[in-house]
Amino acid sequence: MEDSYKRFTRVVENYRRYRPRYPQQLIDLLKAECGLSPDQTVADIGSGTGFLTELFLKNGNRVYGVEPNVEMRSVAEALLSSSPLFTSIVGTSEATTLADHSVHMITAGQSFHWFNPEPTHQEFLRILVPRAWVVLVWNLPRNNGERFSAALDALWQTYIDSGDSFGRRRQVPDYVTRFFEGGNIQEKIWTTIKFAILKR
Repeated sequence: MEDSYKRFTRVVENYRRYRPRYPQQLIDLLKAECGLSPDQTVADIGSGTGFLTELFLKNGNRVYGVEPNVEMRSVAEALLSSSPLFTSIVGTSEATTLADHSVHMITAGQSFHWFNPEPTHQEFLRILVPRAWVVLVWNLPRNNGERFSAALDALWQTYIDSGDSFGRRRQVPDYVTRFFEGGNIQEKIWTTIKFAILKR
């Protein structure tokens, strides 16, 4: 896992410059589906450069950005340090350092597939309040007809999954289902974003 944390050091500038931001639609849906309100505390696990964290801060939430990679964390701190609601945490999904039952929602943007499942599951249960939410978010590439995106889509279907366009299959991945032990998983898919939600 240590290698997984360090591997992003060499690409942090590309993340900062080219990774797409998350849409306001995500906050709107979490308000409707999960009762998200500004008085709730969010733990953004594997928070990276802070793009998902930023969305919740704009909603008025206190957010703990938990990130093991020092370079990624530094970018987020530079981006978000002006917000009194933001706390940068040196930690991992398995060891967040957060207090017991201290957060109302855990989020993971583009990062859940890197987590070590068993210790992460125990840590999530430890830091969540009862009947809390875990929200997993992935941005998806989009074939908009331009040469590059069309070529990337063709590459995906040739070498990864011939029946799938950019990983847009609707079923929840097996590793997500196993992690949540068959719990109440809801999945939403938009044109450029995909996320699965679990209510504990």
